[in-house]
Amino acid sequence: MKKIFQYIMLAVVTIVMASCTSDIEETTATTGKSNVQLVVGEFPAFGDSQTRAIGTTDEGKTSWAEGDELLLEMTSNTLGTKYAAFKYNGSNWELASGELSYKEDEVPTFPHVYYAPNYKWEAGKLVLKEGKAAGTDEYIEGTAQITPNGEAITVSFSNATRNYSRLRIATNYSEDITVTVSNFSPGNTVALTDNTYTLTPDNNGNVYLYGHFTVQTSIGIKLKEYSLLNYTFRESTIDGKSYALDANVVFADNMEAEDLGKTIKEQLDAGKTNIKLILASDAGENVFAIIKDALYGGTAGSINLSLIGCKEIPTKGLSNWDGKLDALKSIYLPDITRIGVEGLAYCVYLEEINTPNVTSIHENAFGGCTNLQKITFGELTEVKGLSHDYDGILDPGVDTERINLVLSENQKVMTKNRQGNEYFWTPTKEYYKGSVEYDIPSFLEYKFNSVSFKK
Repeated sequence: MKKIFQYIMLAVVTIVMASCTSDIEETTATTGKSNVQLVVGEFPAFGDSQTRAIGTTDEGKTSWAEGDELLLEMTSNTLGTKYAAFKYNGSNWELASGELSYKEDEVPTFPHVYYAPNYKWEAGKLVLKEGKAAGTDEYIEGTAQITPNGEAITVSFSNATRNYSRLRIATNYSEDITVTVSNFSPGNTVALTDNTYTLTPDNNGNVYLYGHFTVQTSIGIKLKEYSLLNYTFRESTIDGKSYALDANVVFADNMEAEDLGKTIKEQLDAGKTNIKLILASDAGENVFAIIKDALYGGTAGSINLSLIGCKEIPTKGLSNWDGKLDALKSIYLPDITRIGVEGLAYCVYLEEINTPNVTSIHENAFGGCTNLQKITFGELTEVKGLSHDYDGILDPGVDTERINLVLSENQKVMTKNRQGNEYFWTPTKEYYKGSVEYDIPSFLEYKFNSVSFKK
């Protein structure tokens, strides 16, 4: 007599959500001769970020939401391995693709259960969906098992381990931002790659990246043509933890003087320490004077200032000879090409100067900045002033052997010339990288703690 096998076909299944602290509402679906129930535990939200205060507070995803998908792999002796995707409709989970089936007198196992929104099953493997990029959403593996009586399959993410960290980028605009990341392992991958993402902020102005960020990882953030932030990690992130960068910015290019000063004061009063201003390309002495006045009285060495869009720091434009810029801790000048005489002089609490596109620097530009630890230059073609003399760009009083210098990969060795009473430096044809000076390392006759390069 021909033996007839009974199979359980999980073609249409309702999955109910289970809270760790509340009773489970049992919803079943009849399939053949058996009632099968799938139970999904709580969503494994990220823990609090030590930097969550940056930007608009946002814990990110904390619970299952309509449109979420789960990807299940099930294996049984007779029918082998099956793959399926289930989608949450706001109250129940429904089969979206694939199937799960097994012989009713066998106990199936579930080698893999994923919450990975960017991926889908294809020929038994997870592949990126069209238009999706690795590193822009979660990739969490949970567990699943069938109960001894075969009436339920439980899905849990309570012990899920994220082998990556999360970076939240806080913005205050709804427009897309461009994020360029170098030496980054996106999502669950291992290899370091360079990636460029176009990301749309959520309702709270936040975008997220998921992956491995190391001491080699650098991030650039742009809004339209404006560079909002360049950041290099100083230490590797820890898997399973959340971090944040502040890309909030104020468009001040058309502001009246009174409004500009008021805006900066409001940011200080709100406790903000990262202030980013987009200025007109021809911003002049009056604009910088307003900025100085507005920052006056801030806590010494507390403010990270970004001035975006402007092309030049005029003579004494941001000099701290009057003590109004004691609050300055770091300054980012992404579009500056020229820094005038004493442009940033005597900023005694300033630790970092980042001017990635500057080509011309004049006498005493950074003189008296006695706490400097890092400087980033563009490809310099004109430097005025004699090093270790009264008019060198890092004179007087700067201990350059404490400073880590970052130069353009295209930087040439500079040669010293004299014209009348003025010393100036111009590039030779020899690349600085690999030169005798680099081995010391010295530049413009100053000795530095280290010299590295950027593209």
